[in-house]
Amino acid sequence: MYWAIYSMNNSHEKIIEVLDETLSKSHDVYHASQALYEKSSSNNIVAKEITRITRTDWNEFDGVLTKVKKSIKENEGVFCRKFTLKLATQVKRIIFFAHGNHEKIQFYLNSILGIGLQSNSGFGEIEKVKVTRIVDDHSWFLDEKLNRILPKSMFYMSRNEPVKSCRYKPNYKSSDIVDCYIPIGNTLVV
Repeated sequence: MYWAIYSMNNSHEKIIEVLDETLSKSHDVYHASQALYEKSSSNNIVAKEITRITRTDWNEFDGVLTKVKKSIKENEGVFCRKFTLKLATQVKRIIFFAHGNHEKIQFYLNSILGIGLQSNSGFGEIEKVKVTRIVDDHSWFLDEKLNRILPKSMFYMSRNEPVKSCRYKPNYKSSDIVDCYIPIGNTLVV
């Protein structure tokens, strides 16, 4: 949801204000789960390898390097690869759990263009968004399993999930790094 709000206003402080108005928060952690891939008899999860054309200019480099190079950039210029290999996961449905303002959550989710790091190049396409009200809050836990990264300091007793030093709150690139429990799996079998 951070990136949906970012597309409308790229000020980190303003995004946090909007998130605070949209999602519930406890112990400085938002009530929003990780992405859960739905798997059923009719919806399979498929790992794919996709090859895309990187450049349409097929001329080979016939020049001379002017100085000794330790490395050559292969993502731009004359040495740019002709094809790029991408690893992708094809999923029919992704489920997120969140607790907060239903209308605002619906609005921001509908404004997302794609999910994931490669959404600007055609991956993570979203066909439709459906927000459903439920009674139980599964944003942190689902069937006793961890449903998002949570700081280890929140728990009195240790858990079975692995611990890793990471960031658990936005902006995930520059917030503080702390020891967190990491969810083991992101598949929801229905």
